[in-house]
Amino acid sequence: MNSTMSAHCPSKFKSRHGFSMIEVVLAIGIFLITVLALVGLLGPTLKSVEDVERTDEVASVVNTVNAFLQSSPDIAPGGSKFDAIFSAVQNGNFATLFVFREYVGDTNDIRLAVGFREGEGGEAPIDIQAQITDFSDAAGPIYRVVLTPSSVLPEAYRSNVRNANGVYELETTLAAYEEGYFAMEVRIFAEAPPGPGGAFTEVKSPADLSGTEPIFTYNTAIVR
Repeated sequence: MNSTMSAHCPSKFKSRHGFSMIEVVLAIGIFLITVLALVGLLGPTLKSVEDVERTDEVASVVNTVNAFLQSSPDIAPGGSKFDAIFSAVQNGNFATLFVFREYVGDTNDIRLAVGFREGEGGEAPIDIQAQITDFSDAAGPIYRVVLTPSSVLPEAYRSNVRNANGVYELETTLAAYEEGYFAMEVRIFAEAPPGPGGAFTEVKSPADLSGTEPIFTYNTAIVR
């Protein structure tokens, strides 16, 4: 009796053997959608990290330039830092600083290099001893920092409009300049290093850079 009943009565629990084809297709579809969503997010995330790193680098260059102009002992040692920088910018209405990291000799040690360059501004900057002469050991971008008269200057000392090269012209001599500050527009350009044994000899004026977009522009000032 019992054996007959168990042979004809269905079990209360049915065993399942694997997933159906529909379930497998749905699972794969969900997985692919998730992967595509993550890949789509990866691009903006990498760009965001890149932007943050670039912003930090520019901020570091700005801080370096400001500190150098305000307090470097290599600018007119024993003389007037104000007079030296004013005279440098007056010569051609621009002066150029360079900021970059460089290897120390044949080692992997890196130091910060910052200074003016002979020939930038038409002639060597007057009484400025901080000269950059060698770019061959640059470790990373070379930042060309161009100083020109600022729109913040009183109009009695500068042109009313920018010239064809996009800069204001300084229309006064140091002796006739009576303000206690000298405001400058600072434009920063990033350039590739020359590489081992390479040369970085090209002198660029505001005219040469007029078609190049700076990575950052701001105003700064030095006081007498």
